[in-house]
Amino acid sequence: MEHNMKIYLTEAPRDAWQGLPRVIVPEKRAAYINALLKVGFDVIDFGSFVSPKAIPQMSGQDEVLKLVDKTGSNTKLMAIVGNVRGGRDAAAQPKVDIMGFPYSGSGTFLKRNINADHETALNIISDLTAICIEHKKVLRIFMSMAYGNPYGEPWSIDLLKKHVEILGNKGITTITLADTIGIASAEMIGEVYSELINSFPGFQFGLHIHTKAGEWRAKLDAAWDAGCRWYEGVINGIGGCPLSGYELVGNLDTLHLLDFLDEKQAHHNISRERLLEVFQTGY
Repeated sequence: MEHNMKIYLTEAPRDAWQGLPRVIVPEKRAAYINALLKVGFDVIDFGSFVSPKAIPQMSGQDEVLKLVDKTGSNTKLMAIVGNVRGGRDAAAQPKVDIMGFPYSGSGTFLKRNINADHETALNIISDLTAICIEHKKVLRIFMSMAYGNPYGEPWSIDLLKKHVEILGNKGITTITLADTIGIASAEMIGEVYSELINSFPGFQFGLHIHTKAGEWRAKLDAAWDAGCRWYEGVINGIGGCPLSGYELVGNLDTLHLLDFLDEKQAHHNISRERLLEVFQTGY
C-alpha cells in the first residue's frame, strides 16, 4: 500500500459534545465549527438531527447552522440522522453536505440507539438514499459495533461482510467501521480491514474508534497496514456513545492521529497551527 495515497480526515465534535454532562449553547458550537472549517479537515461531523429528549446536547441545530460560515472552506459538514424525519430536517439545510446513518449488525444496538430492527433500519437507508439524491447530499453509513458484539449476539467477519454486501446492493459504498465502546483489539481491526478491503474493491472504509490511552497506536498501525486511509478523530479525545448502555470510552485523539500520520509521511491538508489554535481555545 503506497504511503503517499490521499488521506481523508474527519473531525467529530458531535461525538465529543454528546458525551458531555452539559449542553453547549448553539453560539459556542457554531464558533467552534467555524474555527474547525479553517483547519483543513475533509469532513466535520458537527451534530445530529435527533430528538433533544434522546440527546439534549444536540438540540438547536437550526440555530447552529445559521451561524456557521463555510466561506472559503472545502470542508464538508456531516450531520447524523437516525430516521427519515431527521433526514428530511438535514436535507432542508443547505450547509449540510453529508448525512451519516448509524447502522449495525447488532439488533440490540439498533434498538437502543435508533429504536429500530434490521428491516426497519434498511428501509430507512433506502428512504435516506432517495432524500440524498433529491437534495444532492451524500449518505455515509456508520457500522456500529463493527469489531464484535457485547450483547451476546452472533458476530463474525463473515457476518459483517454480509451486512456490507446488503448495503452495497443499496448503492452504499462509503462505510465507517466504528468501535463504539472500545472493545476491538489491534489484531481484530487489522483482520476486519484486510477482509473488507480485499472483498469490496471500490468501497471506502473509514476508521472510527473509541480507545483507551496507550492502545491507539497499535490500532492505527493495524488499520494503516491493512490499507485504511480514512480516519476520524476528536481533538482531546473525549466523547462516546451515550446510548450503548456501556461506560463512555474516549475517542481517538486527533493530535495523536496527526502525529501518527506524520510519522508515516502521509499527505493531508491539516494546518497544525490552526488546529492548535482550536485546541487551545476549546469550547
